[in-house]
Amino acid sequence: MSDILNHSILPFVEHFQHYAVWVVFFAAFSETLIGLGFLLPGSTFLLLLGVLAGQGYFDITSLLLFAVAGAYLGDITNYHIGKHYGTALLGKTWMPFSNEQLSRAHKFLNTHGAKSVFLARFLPGLKESVPFLAGSVKMKQSKFLFWDFFGTIGWSFEVIGIGYLFSASLVLAQIWLGRTITVLAILIFLLALLYLLKQFVVSNAHSAKIVLLSLCHSFLRNPFVSGIIKAHPKSAVFIKSRFDQTEFYGLPLTLLGVALVFVLALFTGIIEDFLTQDPIVYVDHIVANLMVGWRTPEITNFFTWITYLGSKDIVMLFLAAATIVLVLYKKYNDFVALYLSVLGSAVFLYLCKLVFQRPRPETALYIESSYSFPSGHATIAVAFYGFLGYLLIRHVDALKSKINIFFITTILVLLIGLSRIYLGEHYISDVYSGYLIGSLWVITAIVLLQWLSYQKFFLQDKPFGKAKTISITVASIGVGLFLFSGLNVDYKLAVHPKIKIVKLDKFKTLFDINSNRFAQNIFGFDSQSINIIITVEQKEEICPILKKVGWKDLHNNENLNIPIFWQAKEPICSLNMKKESRLYILQIWDTNALYKGKRVYVTGANAIVGERWGIIPVFIKDLDDARDFVVKDLLMKAHFKKDKPVQINKPFIKENLFGDSYFSDGGAEVLLLEK
Repeated sequence: MSDILNHSILPFVEHFQHYAVWVVFFAAFSETLIGLGFLLPGSTFLLLLGVLAGQGYFDITSLLLFAVAGAYLGDITNYHIGKHYGTALLGKTWMPFSNEQLSRAHKFLNTHGAKSVFLARFLPGLKESVPFLAGSVKMKQSKFLFWDFFGTIGWSFEVIGIGYLFSASLVLAQIWLGRTITVLAILIFLLALLYLLKQFVVSNAHSAKIVLLSLCHSFLRNPFVSGIIKAHPKSAVFIKSRFDQTEFYGLPLTLLGVALVFVLALFTGIIEDFLTQDPIVYVDHIVANLMVGWRTPEITNFFTWITYLGSKDIVMLFLAAATIVLVLYKKYNDFVALYLSVLGSAVFLYLCKLVFQRPRPETALYIESSYSFPSGHATIAVAFYGFLGYLLIRHVDALKSKINIFFITTILVLLIGLSRIYLGEHYISDVYSGYLIGSLWVITAIVLLQWLSYQKFFLQDKPFGKAKTISITVASIGVGLFLFSGLNVDYKLAVHPKIKIVKLDKFKTLFDINSNRFAQNIFGFDSQSINIIITVEQKEEICPILKKVGWKDLHNNENLNIPIFWQAKEPICSLNMKKESRLYILQIWDTNALYKGKRVYVTGANAIVGERWGIIPVFIKDLDDARDFVVKDLLMKAHFKKDKPVQINKPFIKENLFGDSYFSDGGAEVLLLEK
C-alpha cells in the first residue's frame, strides 16, 4: 500500500496540480448550470481542492481566481438560457426544477429584487435556480451581472477558504486552541461536512434522477449506440438484464456484487498493510500515543457512553428488542437477514482475532481481554446498527426521511469507532478493518433479504394487534436499561507495565530499525533525521539542563510547534532559541536506553527561517547547519563534550509535511554531559 501511495497517488496529485485550476473552473461553472449542477456537486470539489491547497499542493490564489471565473460564466450562461428559452423550458416535464423550487425562487426574487442574485449564491437550492429564473423574468442584465459578480466572489472564498483554512491549521490547532478544543473542532467540522452533504442530496436527489433518466434515454437513442446494440444483440440483452429492477438477478444483484467486491478488495488491502507494516501501522501508534494527551474527563466520559453502545451486553439487549419488534410486525425476512449480519460478522471477527492476535494498544484506558485486530465494536456498529438503519430506510417512504436515517446511522457508526481510538482500546487500522468486516456482512445480509423478497418467502401479513404500542414500550425499556446499566457499569482501568530499560554497547544499535533514524510526521512519513545524541547521568533530566542555558519551551513561543514523532511518541520537550532571523528548534526524545550507565536521548535539530501565509513555518533546508549551531551552543554554554559522531544514514534529500525539501549528510553528533 505504501508503494501505491508513494509511487501512484502522491505523484498523481503533484502532476495533477497543473490542471487543478481547470477542474476548479469546470466545477464552479457546472455548479449552477442548468442540469449539470444537480449531477456534479461543484462545492464539494472546491472544498476538497481547498483542503489540498492548504497542504501546499495547489496555489490558493489561482484556485480562487478560476473559481470566480467559472462560477460567473456559469451563472451568465444560465441567465441567458433562461432569458431566451426559459418560458419554453419551464413547461417541460423533464426540467430538473421542482414546483417547490420554482416557487421558492420566485418568492425570493420578488422579496429581495436584484440583490437576490447575490444572496441566492449562499443558499442551497436557490443558487441553482435563481440565475435561470432571473433570465426568465427578464431581469435587467447590468443589474444581474453586477450583483452576481460579488456573489460569485463571496461564494468562492467561502467554499475554497473553509477547506484551505481547516487544512492549513489542522496540524497547528493544538497550539492555537488546546487539544480538547481541537477534538471538538474536528468533530464539528466533520459533522458539518456530513450535514452539508445531506442537504445537497436532499435538495438535488429528485432533480438528479430526472436529469440522469433524460441522459440515459438520449444515450440509448443515439444512432451510434443503437447501431452497436443491433450489431451485438446478445451482449445488449445481457447488459440490459443487469439493470433490470424487477428481477433479483438484475440491478439489485449487480449493485450488491460490485459493492461486495469493492469492500473485499479494501479489506484485503488493509490485511496486506498490517502484515507488511506499512505507514498505516506506524500511524496507528502515533495516534494511540496522541490520544493519551488529548483525554479530558468530559470527553472521556462522553466517549465511554458511546463505546458502551458497541459492547456485547448492550448489542444483545438491543438485538432482543429488535427481534421482538420484527416478530410483532411479522418482518420475518428482515429477522433472518439481521441475524445473518450480526452472527456472520461475529464469527468472522472471532476468526480474524484468532489469526492475527494483535495485542491491544499500550495506551488503552480500560482493560480488554480480547485481541485488538479487527475492532469488535466497529464491526458490530456496522453489522447491527448499520443494518438496522438499512431496514428503517427500506420501510419509510419519504426520501428526506431515508436520507436523515442514513446520516444519523453513519454518525453513530463513526462515533463508536472514534470512541475506541480515543479511549486507546484499538488502533485506527483495527477500527477501519472492523468497518469493512461489518460492511461485508451487511451487504451479504442485504443480498439474502433481497433474494427472499423476490422469491416471496414469508409473505407480508398484518402485524399482531397493538404492535406499535408494544414496540414503543420495548424500545423504551431497552433505552432505559442501557442508561441504567451505563450509570452502574464498572470499567476497570488498565494497568500498564513499567517501561523496560535497554543497555547499549554502541549508539548505532538504536538505529538498526530504519524508522528510528528519522522522526515522522503525523501521517507516518519521515519528516526529519535524528542528528544529535545526548547522554546524561541517570538521575538527571535533559530538558531542565538545556533550559538553564537559554533554551526556551517552544509551546510558550509565538511561533508554531509542528507535531513530530519518534518511535510513535511525542518529544519529552520541544525547545527553541532565537538567533538573528532564525528560530532554532530542538526536539528531544527519551530512548529508555543506557550507554555506559548514562541515559540516552535522541534529538532532532531544525530551524524556522520564515513563514508562509503568515501561519505556516518555513524550515531551513540544510539540517546540518541547524545541527552544528545547536552543538556549538551547547559546547559553549553547558558542560558537554563531543564524542565520535555516528553515521545514521547515507546523505539524503527529503520533503517535510509542507512539501519543502531538506537535506543532510546523515550523521549524528554525540554529546556527553560531564559532571
